[in-house]
Amino acid sequence: MELIVSLKSVDMYNQVSSFVDGIVLGCDYSFYSNNRFSVSEIKSLISKAKTNNIKVFILLNIVMHNEYVNRINDFINEFKNDDVYFIYQDLGILNMLNKYNLTSRGIYNPITMITNYMDLLTYDSLGVDAVGVSNEIPLTDINVCASKSHKVFYLGFGYHPMYQTYRKIASLYKEYSSLDYQNYNLAIKELSKDQINPMIENEFGSIVFRCGVISILEKIELVSNVKYLFLDGIFLDENIQLDVYKIYYDVINKNITKEEGLSKLNKLNLSYSNRFMNEDSVYNPEDF
Repeated sequence: MELIVSLKSVDMYNQVSSFVDGIVLGCDYSFYSNNRFSVSEIKSLISKAKTNNIKVFILLNIVMHNEYVNRINDFINEFKNDDVYFIYQDLGILNMLNKYNLTSRGIYNPITMITNYMDLLTYDSLGVDAVGVSNEIPLTDINVCASKSHKVFYLGFGYHPMYQTYRKIASLYKEYSSLDYQNYNLAIKELSKDQINPMIENEFGSIVFRCGVISILEKIELVSNVKYLFLDGIFLDENIQLDVYKIYYDVINKNITKEEGLSKLNKLNLSYSNRFMNEDSVYNPEDF
């Protein structure tokens, strides 16, 4: 299992380079990311990472419309000779990677769509580097998927998207209400629940996240066979991110016990959303 983490800043690289296997970088074509790095910043980090034998992943998770096709193609072309991987959720990007013989440098991660090992094996057969499996199935199912294919990409920690659309939800609401606000630090609260769900609106649309972070540390043994365990720090303070990354690393490498790791996580006072870690996602009419 390779531990890969998202970065909030260029300087953060020096804080994680001694213990991670890979870094995940947002870009101008990230629907959502911990930060958006420029092409020159990504190139600089690729150069640094190569000296430490660390993989670099670019989060190219835009859902494309026609006007972006040429721009995405040009962006990939910028890195065609670099030692870099691409994480994407739009299959159109797979076609672009094929064009540059970069299929094996792509991770197909359609958020919630891959829910069984036959799905996984189908996309695996296309020659991709890894396939993202849904966080809305139990970890026992993740374990089964990883036993059938050693190309599983899995979000082990972080806020997880639960809804996304090309529409700009906050702007539409602002237009038809008397409220006025800035479109950053957005969140949605359901009238019938206390939970607050972080939200992003940008040029690519809107995306709503679960109300708390996923953290699978409690049952980390069930993901021991995944290829990439991804820890994402979106919406979190950089110092908290670093604490989380180090805790996971120390538990995985048996520097501390799992119980010690869980105790350290609890002291960070984070809100967790681990509902699907033990049970399947089901539709319950009583929730509505």
